[in-house]
Amino acid sequence: MHQKRKKTEPQPEVEKEIIEVKGFWGRLIKGCVTNFINTLQGWGSILLIPALLEAVDTQQTKLTMDQQLLILALLYGVAKLIGRVLSVFLLKYVSFRILQPLLSVIIASCYLSLIFLDHSLVITVVAMGIANMCFCVTRCELTLMEFDKHYFGTERLVLGAGVMSGCAMMGAAVGAIVASFLSSHQAVMVTFVLSCIQVVTFCFITER
Repeated sequence: MHQKRKKTEPQPEVEKEIIEVKGFWGRLIKGCVTNFINTLQGWGSILLIPALLEAVDTQQTKLTMDQQLLILALLYGVAKLIGRVLSVFLLKYVSFRILQPLLSVIIASCYLSLIFLDHSLVITVVAMGIANMCFCVTRCELTLMEFDKHYFGTERLVLGAGVMSGCAMMGAAVGAIVASFLSSHQAVMVTFVLSCIQVVTFCFITER
């Protein structure tokens, strides 16, 4: 016996969601500036922290290799892990316009403290630890922003995400160059100035 084939009814086409936003290029510029500075802070600290510890080592306290590795583990691993965990709650319960400028002010304050107290071991560890935690929270927010259709709109979402990602890569490269070829004090000053620019830019992002 031949089994009767069931006729498949054509499924209705799903309408594509179209979201249009005003001021796309202004949104893109603000997103690129914050993404550039954020990755500069993060990747620059990878090379900047050993230089700061070396400055402390030559001026005051003689750090053993084990002590330096422990400090690096705390600043790179533990501080950033805490930042990732905090981002889950902070991004959910605190609005963008309050949280991100506040985090940027904290990061700028950390680098400002290093300008005046750059040979203090305690200040160096505490300041860079707090800065790395804040960096991770902001990093999570900016990653979400890159692919936010309500921020860039559906028509230009790919363009916005691509350009923001490219600026992040440039920031990582510039951060590494600044930390490598400038003295630790000069690198801290450059990062502080850029952090201040980040504060202002976040204040002008009203679309999130």
